[in-house]
Amino acid sequence: MISVIVFVAMLSDIPSGNKSSAVNAATALPFLISVFFLLALSIISGCAGKVILSDDAIRIRNTVDKINQLKELYEQHDEGMLSLFSSEYLSESGMKDDISQDIRRFGSISLSIFIDRIEIDKDLVNVSVHWKGSWGDGDKILKDGGSAVIIIRSGDGLKVVDIKGDSPFGISNK
Repeated sequence: MISVIVFVAMLSDIPSGNKSSAVNAATALPFLISVFFLLALSIISGCAGKVILSDDAIRIRNTVDKINQLKELYEQHDEGMLSLFSSEYLSESGMKDDISQDIRRFGSISLSIFIDRIEIDKDLVNVSVHWKGSWGDGDKILKDGGSAVIIIRSGDGLKVVDIKGDSPFGISNK
């Protein structure tokens, strides 16, 4: 963008309407052509190559995708979201019953999740989130928000193994 602005400014400095303009234009033409080629070269070189992500960058991207998938499935009342949790966590925490109750009770679920921080420690990924949501059952709308750390284990796919703090899921039992 800056190259284009400089190029336009240089064109405006070329005088016109007198005899010396032919001489100035003749000397300016090779310069303008070289500037054009440099501009084209910088654009082409900026588009070349494929970005290679590190292992941590891939894990972070997959974690963000998993959080977004959890949110979308929950909003769509899809109990398939339970497959994104570890079976140990679902049975120990009672989260399976809480999520199922939310899906049955509320006709509309809207959840906003803001990822504040992601920490990677060996096979665990700690995702600090802030969230707010609204749950409607036809007559009333319940609004709530909070902060939580969603702990995800990588390995056999990404699975939520714990939620510390205010869970955005299972709001019926709050």
